[in-house]
Amino acid sequence: MPLKLGAVSEQIEHMAQAMAALSPAQEQFLEQAQALLRSIPADALRLKLEQQRQRQVRFPWLVATPHGSLCGAILAHPAPVDFCVIGVDASSVPPDRHRSVRFYVLNVGYAALTYGRYADAVLDAESQLYFRDEDLYLFPEKRDVPIEGTLLNARMEVESLQTLQEVIQHRAHRSSGERPPIVALRDGPLILWTLQSEPQEVQDKLLYGFLQAMSSLRQSGIPLAGYISYTDSRDVANSLRVWICQESPNECEHCKNSKRDLCLALAKIRDRDLFNFLATGERSELFASSSQILERYGEHRVDFFYLNVGGEIVRVEVPHWVSADAEWLSLLHAVIYDQSRRSPGFPPYPPALLEAHEQAVITTTERRLIEEMVERALGLHGQSVLRSAKDDSKRRRGI
Repeated sequence: MPLKLGAVSEQIEHMAQAMAALSPAQEQFLEQAQALLRSIPADALRLKLEQQRQRQVRFPWLVATPHGSLCGAILAHPAPVDFCVIGVDASSVPPDRHRSVRFYVLNVGYAALTYGRYADAVLDAESQLYFRDEDLYLFPEKRDVPIEGTLLNARMEVESLQTLQEVIQHRAHRSSGERPPIVALRDGPLILWTLQSEPQEVQDKLLYGFLQAMSSLRQSGIPLAGYISYTDSRDVANSLRVWICQESPNECEHCKNSKRDLCLALAKIRDRDLFNFLATGERSELFASSSQILERYGEHRVDFFYLNVGGEIVRVEVPHWVSADAEWLSLLHAVIYDQSRRSPGFPPYPPALLEAHEQAVITTTERRLIEEMVERALGLHGQSVLRSAKDDSKRRRGI
C-alpha cells in the first residue's frame, strides 16, 4: 500500500486540532463582520466603490455593489398553485490525448416538473458525441485552441442553457391550453468567470451561444436563475473590506489600519456565513457582481442574492432583466423556496435540479462502454486504435 495512512492520519488529527483552536476567534470576527454589515449605509458604500472605479483602482478581490440595503431580508411569497420548474445540468466525457482518435461527449440532463392542476414530469437527456475539427477546436481552420479543460466546461455550460431553451420551446409548441408560469433553473453560476483570463476572441466564440439562449428565454417570458449550493463566494465580505480600507486595497502588507485584523478575517469569511442571520425562506437584497467577464454580457449582466432554503444559505444568480422585474424576481424566489420544501433531503436541494443531475450523470461503466464502442466501430472500419505507452501501462498490472 503506497499511501502511508498512518502518517496521513496523524496529519488529519493535527488539522482538526488547529481548526478547533481557531473556531472561537472566527466566531468573534463573524459577529463583528455582521455588525459592520448592519451599520454601513448602502449609499455610502456604493459611492466609495464607484469612486475607486473612477480612480481606476483595481481591486485584488471580487466585490459586490448593493442595489438595496446590505442587511435587508425579504420573505418568500407563496408559490403559485400551478407552475412549472425546469432544471438542467450537464456532464462530459473529456477528450483523451493518450488516444489516437480525439472526441468528447456532452450529456445534458433536464427535468420539467409541473405542479398543481396540470401535474406532470418529463425527465430526459440530450447526448452528443463531438469529433469533427469544428467541435474539437475553437478555430478549426487553424486547429487552434482545443476544447478541453476550462473551455470544455464553458462549452458544457453553453450547451446546457441551449438545451434548456429548446425544452421550453418544445413545451410551448406542444401546449394548446393555458400555460402555467415557468421558471428555469440551471445547476451552477450564470457568470462564466473561468473565461475571464481568455483572449477576447475566445470569449466571443463561447459567449455567443450562451447569451443567445438567454435572449430567447427573455423573449419567451421565462425567468432564469443559476443555483449555487454551498457557495464559496466572498463578494459581499470583500466589499466590507473596501469599506474599512483607508488606503489602497492593493497595499495590505503596509496597512496600519486599526481594523486590520477584521479586514484579514473578512478574507476568510464566506458570504454564506455572513448571511446566516436570514430566516428560512428569506433572501437578501440584490447585489451586482464585479466579475470582468460581465462586461461582455450586455443586457444579460448578472445580479445575485443569498437565500436561506432551510439548513443552507445558497447563492442565486439572475440576469439583470430578471432582477429588474419585481414580478419575475418574486416568482423565482417563491418557486426556489417551494422546491426546497419539496426536497427529500436535508439540507434541501431543488428536486428539478436533483432529477436533472440524475439524467446528466455519466457513470464510470458508461464511460468505459463509450470507449469500447468507439474502438469496436473503428475496428469494423479498418481503423487501428492506438494508445500512448503511459495509457497502456496503466491498464496492465504493475510489478
